[in-house]
Amino acid sequence: MTTFAALDLRRDRYLAWSSSLTVDGFWVANGSHEVLDTDVDDAGLGAALRRMLAASHTGVANPHVGAAASPFAPMLATLGLRAYSTYVKGTRHVDVEADGGTLVVTPSRNGGSREGFVGLPDRAVRLTAPEPAALGAALRAALTRSV
Repeated sequence: MTTFAALDLRRDRYLAWSSSLTVDGFWVANGSHEVLDTDVDDAGLGAALRRMLAASHTGVANPHVGAAASPFAPMLATLGLRAYSTYVKGTRHVDVEADGGTLVVTPSRNGGSREGFVGLPDRAVRLTAPEPAALGAALRAALTRSV
């Protein structure tokens, strides 16, 4: 089963969050997230991302178009933000897709609120069964390759 999570670097904090696959086949934030200070060690960062991958599921209901709250609302509320457009400003983003023991860590380009985070697959790194510290180090390196 494929699972999906992300790590963002916004201001002085890491934001790890989980996505789930809808019945119609697209990924949406599922509300699971963690906020970590930038002084967290690699093992702590990798462990947080592993928890977000564990919270990822398949076959969830499609979000309702025009619903009062977006699937990303829990993260915005945690940060005290009202809009996704505010969230993306200055944020670096990395996607992590796991399938069995293989993880693909993909940096992104920040396309603002209009495009969102656009994956840069040519800069992706494939890891096989990484320990938390190795995953954390790979995440930090991928964030430096994000633009």
